[in-house]
Amino acid sequence: MRSTLLTLPLALLLSAGVERAVAQEKPSAVKVTGLEYEGWRQYGVQCARCHGQDVVGNPVAAHLLASLAAGGPIDTEEKFAAVVRDGRANRGMPAFKEIMTADQIKAVYAYVKGRADKRIPVGRPAKPQD
Repeated sequence: MRSTLLTLPLALLLSAGVERAVAQEKPSAVKVTGLEYEGWRQYGVQCARCHGQDVVGNPVAAHLLASLAAGGPIDTEEKFAAVVRDGRANRGMPAFKEIMTADQIKAVYAYVKGRADKRIPVGRPAKPQD
């Protein structure tokens, strides 16, 4: 009886953790544009290692949700594109002009801006239907 009482809370905790992990793997129900979806893809490849998965921040680089917020240091698409394109060598940000196209940078901006505006939640967005 005693072992059953001890294992029940553990089983419930494990079950809740598994449900949470599965929920995080599912695409979000939020509709994103094709541009935002491509931005999510490009962000994952080019930006996440320094700026944090899902734009949640990382102590290594600027927190983009704050940077793109109103009044932030890169609060316009033009400022964002310039930083990505040209980098900020004095802050450890490499230039991506040889790696990313203008369209890819625009897509990343659309995705990060959607996250900063709290329209796009954490996690893989649902792929838009063509």
